Amino acid sequence: MSKLNKSDVLITTQTGWNEAYLIGTEKELLNFAQSIIETVQSAKSDIFFGEKVKTSKHIYGKVSFASEVQFDEVVVTESVEQTDEIQL
Repeated sequence: MSKLNKSDVLITTQTGWNEAYLIGTEKELLNFAQSIIETVQSAKSDIFFGEKVKTSKHIYGKVSFASEVQFDEVVVTESVEQTDEIQL
């Protein structure tokens, strides 16, 4: 039996469809959720696209190497409006 690795969660997309999947065992998905919480809590003040935010690279490498989506950083904004501004 293989040792549980928190990076075994897989993020994949369906080519040609507007669908994405987060795949893993219950334990892997719960570990991934916990890593997101820890990432948000560890975020430090930063500038992102000219906006004062908090960022964290804590989540980097927390998904399977085979994932079609990898996270470089988590960006924590101060408001929904700021999130919208960054998206534009």
